[in-house]
Amino acid sequence: MEDLSIRIASLDDVQAIRSIGLITWPATYLGFTSPDFVMNNLNTWWSHESVSASITDDTTFIAAQGEQAVGTLTLGRFEDEPVIWKIYVVPEAHGQGIGTALMNVALATVGPAQDVRIEFVKGNDTAYTFYERRGFKFDFEEDMDEGFTTVWLRRPALI
Repeated sequence: MEDLSIRIASLDDVQAIRSIGLITWPATYLGFTSPDFVMNNLNTWWSHESVSASITDDTTFIAAQGEQAVGTLTLGRFEDEPVIWKIYVVPEAHGQGIGTALMNVALATVGPAQDVRIEFVKGNDTAYTFYERRGFKFDFEEDMDEGFTTVWLRRPALI
């Protein structure tokens, strides 16, 4: 992990975070969803407005190697519990511990006394394995309008 830094994002980081989404979403989801699903979500969740809102309304972290943004994570709330909405690392930086470092910062921010939730699209087995290794366990599934399934996991409080 050469020269990795993680910090809370500011509105000056919107374009860098959007670029992470534009790189990671097709690489992550085209293998088990559809091009329409990927484009719809890029246009919705990775738009300038959506990324700006995640920075101002939630806590969004950005990971950088030197000056290059290589990962992001957004921590928010859902049903009055902490939830990790996004965690993405650009493909060329996979396997360097960046996702783990982002996850560790988010979990430390939440603290050990609360459950933490996370969701992903069914079929993303890499994400499922990554989350399970960090103590997340199956909670429930829900069908999306686009014909895919969201899987929700929960990491129980540690104390």
